[in-house]
Amino acid sequence: MIVYNNRRQPVQLGAELGRGGEAAVYRLAVQPALLAKIYHGRPRDDYDAKLAWMQAHPPADPTSAQGHASIAWPNDVLYDSAGRLVGYVMVNVQNAVPLLQVFNPRSRARTLPNFNRRYLHRTARNLAAALGALHDSSYIVGDLNESNIMVTPSALVTLIDADSFQVQRRIGAKPILHPCPVGKPEYTPPELQGKTFSEVPRQPEHDRFGLAVLIFQLLMDGNHPFRAQWLGGGEPPAVEDRIRDGAWPYAAAAAHGVPVAPPRGGPGLDRLHPGLADLVRQCFIDGHADPRARPTPQEWEAAIITAEKALTACTRGHLYSRHLSQCPICLAEADALLAAQRASQAAPKSTAPVSAAPARGPAGSVLTLSGLGRLTLRGLPWTTLLASLRPAAAVAPGLLACASCGQVNLPDEIYCQKCSRRLARQQPCGHCGREIPANARFCPRCGRPI
Repeated sequence: MIVYNNRRQPVQLGAELGRGGEAAVYRLAVQPALLAKIYHGRPRDDYDAKLAWMQAHPPADPTSAQGHASIAWPNDVLYDSAGRLVGYVMVNVQNAVPLLQVFNPRSRARTLPNFNRRYLHRTARNLAAALGALHDSSYIVGDLNESNIMVTPSALVTLIDADSFQVQRRIGAKPILHPCPVGKPEYTPPELQGKTFSEVPRQPEHDRFGLAVLIFQLLMDGNHPFRAQWLGGGEPPAVEDRIRDGAWPYAAAAAHGVPVAPPRGGPGLDRLHPGLADLVRQCFIDGHADPRARPTPQEWEAAIITAEKALTACTRGHLYSRHLSQCPICLAEADALLAAQRASQAAPKSTAPVSAAPARGPAGSVLTLSGLGRLTLRGLPWTTLLASLRPAAAVAPGLLACASCGQVNLPDEIYCQKCSRRLARQQPCGHCGREIPANARFCPRCGRPI
């Protein structure tokens, strides 16, 4: 397939690399370091002028000196033989994975096994730097989420889908706004929940909310900051409802008046360096009432640099913040082993032989607890032991069954706790209108059967 750039030069497309609902991505036949995003049909109105403006006014790239593109910016616009816009050219980011596979511990262990906590901090810092560069040039991402950010094994990031960014161009003195028409509720600030994105001019503080969510997920084992225990009656509200209401579970209950608490089994807020914890509070407490109070990308960068310098290693090689008196990973493993020991003692006795070999952690270290002796489970990691303590796998009202692997997940989960895939929320409840999992039997909001 041949298309043409804005100088009317032919561009030969190579192999197709991926396809989505709006466009397909191809390598360029003679320039494999570049990709072409080709729309399936007619692109959105005014995309021609929007992309041309972006090509002529690129932001500064904070990692250009390292030979890496932090933003997959449109560096050429593509047309068909009749002069109609069909897509644009962008950089080909090599050996990168979606951010979701980085902040989810199970996915990270498979795809980036050497990615330790220092690399997580550097990923967060590079993400903040890329967003800060966009804001400095008056661009707004709008749809900032885990699926439009790629990460390399060296913790460099690249923001993709730049054509959906909010752009303000000028014709003389007249400003023309191209809004970002899309967004994901779990990364959308409270003041925009339920709004039509294509009709709302985004502001930097809207991106700052999404940035804080992503940094929290990166440094808190993939947990969304509004994931919570529901302590009230009835079914728990959806994550986007908690965001709207300011029901951040790590705040005092009086701050939001919603009966939520930090999730069971999740890391405590003290896992974060105190400077990062302060910025998280600033975003989700102060920033709920005043969006302008949310930390800027530059504030996140400075705090992350300080936090990375404060990392230390325990005797088993885990990295954690020096302000803590003990390694939180070792403590979590010990708690899990103790819980598994109690569960095995309470379970009916089995006549089947069980190995008496000790459970082993990273690098083959033996996991033991003083006074407990050896655990009678072989090769079972603590995350599996924790998973075994979850409720029985029956799809009860409010629980979410993963369409990919069948795992039953609690209603506040965004990603499957077994296979890490996003839990689909693709059908509206016929009673209350809330979007719910396509495979749900009951609405998590109103509790009525589907």
